[in-house]
Amino acid sequence: MRLSDLRDKIVRDLDGKKLGRIHEVHCEEGRITALMCGSGSLVERWTGKTKGLRISWESVRKMDERQIVVSLEAPKKSARKPSGPRSRQGTRRPSAPRSKR
Repeated sequence: MRLSDLRDKIVRDLDGKKLGRIHEVHCEEGRITALMCGSGSLVERWTGKTKGLRISWESVRKMDERQIVVSLEAPKKSARKPSGPRSRQGTRRPSAPRSKR
């Protein structure tokens, strides 16, 4: 399955309630980590408003060619190690020395 095949699939919870359609797929190191679903309309993307729902990949229970069924309960902790710090601390370039007046 390709990432483009996931786009615009209907997302439902275990009770059958429609949560929206997938409009983004988040990946890290070649693995899918999360799906963003919701309206994802063109106007929402222009204005930067996000009313979508982020669903972790561990919450996906079933996939078929029309829909994806997810569990909205808290996912169980996996034994996988975290990939590293998520902060951007220390990534700025050093500034040039200030001139003395």
